[in-house]
Amino acid sequence: MESRDLFELENDKTFQQLNQQVNSFNALKILKLENYEIRHSNILAWLLDPKENHGLRDYFLRKMLEHLILIDENGDKLQYEAVGEILNHSLIESHVYREVKTDNNRFIDLLIVNQQLKSVFLIENKFYSTESKNQLDDYLIYIQNIFKDFTIIPIYLTLDGEEPSNQQYFILTYERIESILHIVLMLYRDQLSDNVYTFIEDYNQMLREKFYPNQDQIMQAIEIYSNHRPTIQTLFEKTSIFNKQLQFDLGYQFEFMAKYKNTINYIFNHGKNILSYSFEHFIRQQFKEDVLYNAHPTIPNLLPPEWDSIGQIPLREPNYWLRKGIIVWFDRTNDNRLCLIAEIGPMEFGGRLSLLEKLEKVGLSIKESSKLEKSRYTRFFTQKMDVNKWDDMIELTQVMVDLYNSSEFTLLRKQVATVLNSQSLIKEEIVPPVMENPSLDEQKIQVKNAFKKWMVSKNIPENHYRVSARNLSFKIPLFDAFKENLGETREKWWWDNGPFLFWMDIHLGSLYFTLEIGPIEADKRVLLMENIKEKGINFNKKGLKQEAKYTRIHTETISIEELNESEILNALGALYSNKDLQMILDKLQIVYDEMISKVD
Repeated sequence: MESRDLFELENDKTFQQLNQQVNSFNALKILKLENYEIRHSNILAWLLDPKENHGLRDYFLRKMLEHLILIDENGDKLQYEAVGEILNHSLIESHVYREVKTDNNRFIDLLIVNQQLKSVFLIENKFYSTESKNQLDDYLIYIQNIFKDFTIIPIYLTLDGEEPSNQQYFILTYERIESILHIVLMLYRDQLSDNVYTFIEDYNQMLREKFYPNQDQIMQAIEIYSNHRPTIQTLFEKTSIFNKQLQFDLGYQFEFMAKYKNTINYIFNHGKNILSYSFEHFIRQQFKEDVLYNAHPTIPNLLPPEWDSIGQIPLREPNYWLRKGIIVWFDRTNDNRLCLIAEIGPMEFGGRLSLLEKLEKVGLSIKESSKLEKSRYTRFFTQKMDVNKWDDMIELTQVMVDLYNSSEFTLLRKQVATVLNSQSLIKEEIVPPVMENPSLDEQKIQVKNAFKKWMVSKNIPENHYRVSARNLSFKIPLFDAFKENLGETREKWWWDNGPFLFWMDIHLGSLYFTLEIGPIEADKRVLLMENIKEKGINFNKKGLKQEAKYTRIHTETISIEELNESEILNALGALYSNKDLQMILDKLQIVYDEMISKVD
């Protein structure tokens, strides 16, 4: 990278405009609060407590309960009517508790108790993490035993409205929290102290950036990344370790990175915009005819060609998505999966109700609350698939193809098309689409099924492994222990962002098995690699360099040609039981123990 490259970037007008926007002051972002679930719970506890010093009294708590009623998916909850009854009373005497310990040594994020109304609100807050096994059941049973004659309202608060495993829990999203904060800032400007108003404003801005990313800024980042790709990539690599080791270089490049590090990070993360690019590839690969779509930077969407006749039902809100009453979109979930979602939008009530009732007759599950005149949006299909490498456009495009052509969504497309075209209603099984390489795809399905059974036999929980279009991957407790001490990788790596991961590639007739070390902070990585080398674990000498990102410390390929599922299970066991691999894991345990003893 030459000085001329930096001159060109710094004198790019779009770069300077974006730099000004990205670096607007926000105290909470300086504290990096947005990445820690516990910090969000602390802020929510403060906002929800009517007796706290924010001056909102019970306004925030009341608005949160109102949104529980406004969310269509909550219409069939057992305590739905009870929430409405509670709202007829003052909530001032409510008390908020944090980290309430249960009999099973678990901790409830937020508990709101109102003795006067004999009501309890249990909130499980999942900002980035996912629920543990039986977690929601345990919380609810514990509270039911403690508050035997109280009305208990369990709430599952997530980023994207994820369905809770326990159906008694009300769904609540951070998008709704942001909406309440937005109203608070409009209505309470004169009543709140300057400090409180600024704090709420900063928190609201942080959530807005999460749920309503500035599309103009993203488009600017894409333009800059496209025009200065090699420079941005090099700068990102260098700035990723910028504040993690002492540097005393007074040159122009050093000063440039010090001044623009936040903007460089923003451009790199948004500019390459893998989701939008992959969606464009998916459209070209999937459709030969014209299709209505929008390669949106964060939620690319389309109208399946079979559903084009939806245009005959007028919209109540003309600007809804592609100006049609049905939409399908892809979205990246908070656990790094790709989700395909189909939704019916705000059409005129008569046509909307008729469509929902017809869809019910072909076997779709439609909630009664979606048939009310006030209802606007109804998601009637959701399917997720794992993505191991989010920087791999080939894999991401393939996952989109697999989701769109899954037997479930293929059947749905045909059913909805039949209803829209007023043909006889159908309810049938659809044969999955023919794959380009049937033998390989059949083998992949067989291997994936065997892998899932093998994970169960090894007592590895679902959130510790992934099955994607091309890869299988998993981690063991030792890897989590390393992650706790070494931290996450300095850039997104697979789905866990931890120092170590097992992954496998499925090929026709063979399985490629790898234990790899990812791009953790450079100084910690070099020290780790030196310790690993001292223990006699062999790897490529490039793994000792500061700029090294990926280092494989064990690989093995085995034949799976003509093996049945039982034999594949045995092959997976043989891969993991390999004497050399087990020796490596024993040595890694020694490395970890020595690392901990030095800290102690």
